[in-house]
Amino acid sequence: MTALYTVLHLLVDGVCALAMFGRFLPREEGYFHILWYNFCAFALQMPFGLLLDRMSERMAEGNKGQRGPTGQPDPAFLTAAAGVVCTIVGALVHPVLLGIGNALFHVGGGVGTILEDRAKNRLGRELGVFVAPGALGLYLGTLIAKAGFWRRWYPWVSLVMVLLCLGAYLRKHGRATAGISKEEEGKPAAIGISGEEEGRSAVVGISGEEEDRSAAVSILEEEESKPAAVGISEAENVRVEAEELCGQAFDSAQECREAGRQSGVTVADAMGPAICCLAVVILRSYIGMAVSFPWKTGILAGTLTVFALVGGKVAGGFSSARYGPLKTTVGSLTLAAIGYLFSSFMPAGLAAVFLFNMTMPVTLYWMIESMPKLPGFAFGCLTFGLFLGFLLGYFGLLPGMGSQAGNLVGCAGSVLSLLLLALGMRRRK
Repeated sequence: MTALYTVLHLLVDGVCALAMFGRFLPREEGYFHILWYNFCAFALQMPFGLLLDRMSERMAEGNKGQRGPTGQPDPAFLTAAAGVVCTIVGALVHPVLLGIGNALFHVGGGVGTILEDRAKNRLGRELGVFVAPGALGLYLGTLIAKAGFWRRWYPWVSLVMVLLCLGAYLRKHGRATAGISKEEEGKPAAIGISGEEEGRSAVVGISGEEEDRSAAVSILEEEESKPAAVGISEAENVRVEAEELCGQAFDSAQECREAGRQSGVTVADAMGPAICCLAVVILRSYIGMAVSFPWKTGILAGTLTVFALVGGKVAGGFSSARYGPLKTTVGSLTLAAIGYLFSSFMPAGLAAVFLFNMTMPVTLYWMIESMPKLPGFAFGCLTFGLFLGFLLGYFGLLPGMGSQAGNLVGCAGSVLSLLLLALGMRRRK
């Protein structure tokens, strides 16, 4: 589903840019339209995310004890699909509905990607893939709208989005139905593995899963306390039983124990990293508006900048999964600070944009790890930070500065982001 959410992310943000720059902003009240749209698109993701978390929690409790596909709808996918519909309609009606659609899609698609990332043990790799194409969609939509072609592109892009959602629903429904019929026939559960994996992404790891995980930890600890004479086959049986209870595979008892600890994160544990992550997002939004490059004057330079931004987000997710969030943060932001000092030159500026945006999926991953039971709320908190950063520019609170001052702001912002993220990560440990 991550591939679907990624493509839809590109198209949804593209339609929003088409509608805003081609239909709403040219109007006399365009100044207020942009405020309402950004409020709905960014600030509302937090309450929408919390509602999705609660809905997923109740569904998970209702499915407690069941294995394999349940035939119930995926709340994350339904939320994303509702966002697509509201976006398509809102583009013709009002920026408020357009922004609500954008918020619903991002929450649904974000949570769906998060859950799939967890199920596949990707360590945040897929988060970078999901968040990256949004900037490209906004850029392309803005170019098309300003060229006066938004009416030509809007119906075709909308049709593609509807077909993608319809195809995904039929595919998921077909798999769930096939899995249930096989279970009813009494066939082995292994026959429906692919369907079970698809259904697993729709379940937020809350109440029932936490009890299973705690039981798995207890089993492993009890068995490890026994004499070393336990046979290999018996130890392997214990490992299999623990993995079944946890719903995932572990290479060691320590990993299972750590998963159990993460499931019981307290409010105090979560607040420190969450505040640091939120501060970094606000700072990133500020830098994105305050820093300008003297060479960014044409379509080619703008396109290269967008590709650097998109590539940085994707690379950040993969690097974090491969080398760890802390190493990725230290390496990318240190080099970004150096790049911003010389960003008056295009190669250095593009490198700075690429490196600075590598921390975007890292920030999201750590925010979610701080609130493992509330992935939707965690996702929405960070987008609320983007809205706060937007307000600084909207009300003219960003000081005018030349390219040299912008270089220093970018460098200082990179260093401050590094310190905040490093502090949050160490507190999380």
